[in-house]
Amino acid sequence: MGESTTNNRWARWFAVGVTLMMVGFGSALAAEQSTGSIAGSVVAREDGRAVPAALVLVDGTDLIGVANAVGRFEIDEVPAGAAVLVVQAPGFLELRSPQIQVPAGAVASVAIELEVTPNYLERVQVTATKAPLSIGELAAQADIVDRSTIEERGDQRLTEAISHIPGVIVSTQAGSFESVMLRGLPRDGNEFTSTLLLIDGVPQTDSRNSSRVINLPITDASSIEVVRGPNSALYGRTAIGGSVNVRTADPTPEHQSSFDLTGGQFGLFKGAARASGPVDDWGGYYVSASSERNSGFYTGPFDFNVDQTAVYAKLTFVPDSKSFGMVSANRVVSAQSLPTNVPIINGRFLSDIDPSFDRLTDLNVEGVNYRQNESRFTANYTRQFTDEVRLVNVFGYRQIQYKFIESGDITGAPFDLAANTLTQYPFELQTDENIFYAESRVESNPTLGGMESSFVAGGSFEYTTGFGAGNLMYTDADTFGWPLNYLDPVHPPKSDWEFFRFGGNDYGVGVLGLFGQFNLEPTNRLILTAGGRYDRLDLDNTLTFRAGQPVVENTFDALSPKLSATFKLLPDDVSTDINLYGQYSQAFLPPRRPSGLRPGDDEINLNPEDIDNYEFGLKGSLFDGEIAFEGTYFYMTRNGIVHNVRQGPFFIPTNAGEHEYKGVELGATWTATSQLTVYANGAFYRNRFGDFVIESAGGDTDLTGNRLSIAPDRVINGGVVITPVPAFNIRVDVKHVGDVMVDQGNTFEFDPYTLLDAAVSWFVGPTRITLSAHNLFNEEYYWNGDISRAESADPGAPRQILLTTSFSFR
Repeated sequence: MGESTTNNRWARWFAVGVTLMMVGFGSALAAEQSTGSIAGSVVAREDGRAVPAALVLVDGTDLIGVANAVGRFEIDEVPAGAAVLVVQAPGFLELRSPQIQVPAGAVASVAIELEVTPNYLERVQVTATKAPLSIGELAAQADIVDRSTIEERGDQRLTEAISHIPGVIVSTQAGSFESVMLRGLPRDGNEFTSTLLLIDGVPQTDSRNSSRVINLPITDASSIEVVRGPNSALYGRTAIGGSVNVRTADPTPEHQSSFDLTGGQFGLFKGAARASGPVDDWGGYYVSASSERNSGFYTGPFDFNVDQTAVYAKLTFVPDSKSFGMVSANRVVSAQSLPTNVPIINGRFLSDIDPSFDRLTDLNVEGVNYRQNESRFTANYTRQFTDEVRLVNVFGYRQIQYKFIESGDITGAPFDLAANTLTQYPFELQTDENIFYAESRVESNPTLGGMESSFVAGGSFEYTTGFGAGNLMYTDADTFGWPLNYLDPVHPPKSDWEFFRFGGNDYGVGVLGLFGQFNLEPTNRLILTAGGRYDRLDLDNTLTFRAGQPVVENTFDALSPKLSATFKLLPDDVSTDINLYGQYSQAFLPPRRPSGLRPGDDEINLNPEDIDNYEFGLKGSLFDGEIAFEGTYFYMTRNGIVHNVRQGPFFIPTNAGEHEYKGVELGATWTATSQLTVYANGAFYRNRFGDFVIESAGGDTDLTGNRLSIAPDRVINGGVVITPVPAFNIRVDVKHVGDVMVDQGNTFEFDPYTLLDAAVSWFVGPTRITLSAHNLFNEEYYWNGDISRAESADPGAPRQILLTTSFSFR
């Protein structure tokens, strides 16, 4: 009987245990079945690009999801039933979604499209700070040109896309070598020597302290950011007048494809195809290919052709919730003719002296005169250690070949007008470079004593190796050129050519940089910034054409500090924003490229340029961004400038002196309605030579007080965007550039000019048709010239009308 009682007791305990387990399991099952998940993507409505770091909140709960680097998010344990999402992202309007039905124990999928904020001050850039910061909080003037603007204007080149930003001057040499100057800085030989060009934050500077943008496709640009003013404190050399950052397209969360066909005047035909989408749950892809051919706008007896091809691919990856990255590869190939310039004789264009000579005549040796091949590889990886600290690593590699082939694009004296002849200086030159770039930085957003702050600190290393060699071709040993009849050009037979070999430079340049920047917000209306960068440059060169020549080396250091403050005049709870800012910064430019080093250089006293910049400005918006405005005053000096002085076919570096820059930049945009936007901006400069003496064997030249070459005193832009119906868009843009002095001695002046561009776009389902015209009124103008002796000028492009048909599929 005792045994029976014991067994009953155990049976009762077993029954209770089973019952409790059943109740617990049932409760858990009921809880699981009473919740679900929400997963989806956050994209920009205008183009479908991913919006990383967007906050997705479930209204009425404390549940939050964050979009990852490819725009995806997931929120678990959402109560089953109707839910409303609130989505926030910097630079976009807040969105409240319609009700979403969350099924119990399952996943509700959503696709969220955000509208870009109409308040320009709330737009986010990364170029000025290396980390996201709104334009309103930035102690500098910044501009963003987005993809839709590029497409609706029919822009085909980088320089066209940014030409209407305040103060931008585009200067083209030999019809192809385009440069962008900011703040009224002059062009001195190569391209982008005073404006830093970046692609996805990686500098595109070569050993010449310049960037060559032939066949740099904007087909793959999602946006272009332009920051005006020096920024060597973060980027080092060439960031003097400003920085231009081409931000390439990221993969889209959903599969998309598109292709464009463009055709028009001067035999232009261009095709481009793109595809983008997700890769499983861990990444995304973007690929594109484009090809262009045109016959140029030049006249004369010789055929003129330009062929350009580009391919691009990007892969993004998100291995876990704490890290993300991307790798990209780009290959561009260009083969083209180069035009000659317009001779200037005794202060007059040859086309004015002899009307039989057309200003657009090309006298160059027929055939392909220039080839450029460039391969780019870029990778970056970001690791989030805590909510406040992350590590960013960037790597870039570029392989470049610049190759001039029997090119006589340089012409000049001596002239013989009676015989209708000038002198042509043909040459060939090949330069090959390999450029490695690596950067690692820590970004942090700590709270110090209740004050918000941000901190960036890191280092970069860039190493370039290269080899360059060429030949001068001539028949006249006195001029190192040959005479050419400009009305009936016949080049000497190749059997008569003599060759003078030059170059043979085997060179290298290494740049080590350490940088840091700290932002502190003592109050919600004041932002203080302090930063700087230290650079050490090592240059070496060996003249391989001369037996027994030693390696020539040069090393120098540069420190580029920066201090700034931004003050918000009004509190955040009003519809008007007015921010004041001030900054002081220093910048620098190396005195020469490594291939210019020669034995005995101790006799040439060339030092790095030092730049000091003082800037004060304001930016603001009225009526919740309906009106945006800006204004800036700056004073900048450049000391220790080195100029190249032309002597026949050679360009010889020599000491110089100081430039002084003073200017005011103003701008305003009025979005009257969703159908009408008007903008206008103006830049007014007084840029002059300071204490400036060019030393040469033939005697010193004092340029003190002269105007700078190809540097206008005024640049004015204006335009209107009209959207009468959602399927129709009209854009008109006007640019006026004041008169400029061509040469340093101020002996010859280009007249002012005004260009009008217009475009009409029609959207029908997945199709966009854009009819665009650049220089609609066919204004004759010049945009570059021989700054040494004013012997030649480069004519600007005449009217060109293009038709683009684009097909996009989502």
